[in-house]
Amino acid sequence: MHRFFGLTLIVAFFLSRPVSATEQGGSNYLPGFYGDFEMGAMPEKPGFYLNNLFSAYQDPKAVTGNLLEMPGIMYVTELKFLGGNFTTGLWPALQLVKDNSVDDNHAILAIGDPYLMPVLLSWDWSDIKAQVFEGISAPMGYYAKNQLSAGSNIWTFDHNLAVTFKLPADNELSMDLGYMNNTQNPATHYTNGDELHIDYLLGHYFQDNFGLGVVGSYYRQLTADQAPPTTMAKVFTAADTIGPAVMFTPPIGRQEINMSLKWLHEFNVQGRLPQDYILWRIDSPF
Repeated sequence: MHRFFGLTLIVAFFLSRPVSATEQGGSNYLPGFYGDFEMGAMPEKPGFYLNNLFSAYQDPKAVTGNLLEMPGIMYVTELKFLGGNFTTGLWPALQLVKDNSVDDNHAILAIGDPYLMPVLLSWDWSDIKAQVFEGISAPMGYYAKNQLSAGSNIWTFDHNLAVTFKLPADNELSMDLGYMNNTQNPATHYTNGDELHIDYLLGHYFQDNFGLGVVGSYYRQLTADQAPPTTMAKVFTAADTIGPAVMFTPPIGRQEINMSLKWLHEFNVQGRLPQDYILWRIDSPF
């Protein structure tokens, strides 16, 4: 049985904006969300797969926070390119965002930016599984200049390589390397710098349907933001995360349902408030 956790975490990747606009110390990268069991693996059988991700995160003082729901669908095709299997997917987003950092408390429930995955190629070499894919955040969510928003009003293009290594004694090491480019926000004429993220998981399978692991991430902004002369210069953003993860496959009738639950603590944060994250994901074929 193949677990396809890595891909379903991609859908949350573009929704880590604790306050209104992406340039306010935020990013379309959600720390640690790539790190999961078999993040380099894909389902063996072609067909449609449902994914649902729920996450909740906020800073330790509960000043900013976010509730996120992303029901999505991906299609594993029978097509091959360069020996890899071709997959595509789409995930809409609904967010409840809060920001109490100013005089009045603010919270909104709104449509977030959808995540598009036009192409993913995957390979399976027994003990090594790999993916290359392009993820796109489209500026279609609710956005209002200088106000609390669920959308970022920019396009983000993320280029990724994910690999899973099967280790002796039912252990696993999975890693994802990604590089992000952002377009200019036409409302503010602000452009975020390029960003690097590295996500990892070291896990152990006690049974085929139950595993425990340690997940984490390394994130750094690599190039400077480009902003109008009147805009205050922003520091380069940075953050690391680490925490526990559990994978389980409960028996629900005859359907194969895969679940994972994680908690991530953020540290070494620069440019914004640190967050603590809880993630719950469910995957299932049609």
